[in-house]
Amino acid sequence: MILGRVIGRAWADRQLPGLATRRLVLVRAIGDDALTVAVDLLDSSPGATVLVTTDEAAAAATGEATVDAAVIALVSDYDRESSRSQVEGSTP
Repeated sequence: MILGRVIGRAWADRQLPGLATRRLVLVRAIGDDALTVAVDLLDSSPGATVLVTTDEAAAAATGEATVDAAVIALVSDYDRESSRSQVEGSTP
């Protein structure tokens, strides 16, 4: 799973029929700045902190076998000190 921040929407010129009604968002991971395009199941807005599931869990959450990332939770708060020390490799 990825903890990240929604930085905007993504649009496709063409997509599979199963994704035609789905909204896509661009998510920047907290800690490593990796970018992921995810199916937005919760109508999140730019700036929102979200939890993104990947691989088989994302396919199961969306009901589409071709989906490999999906927003599954809006995060209202998290322990920033614990997450920072884990990213940096030290123990809290």
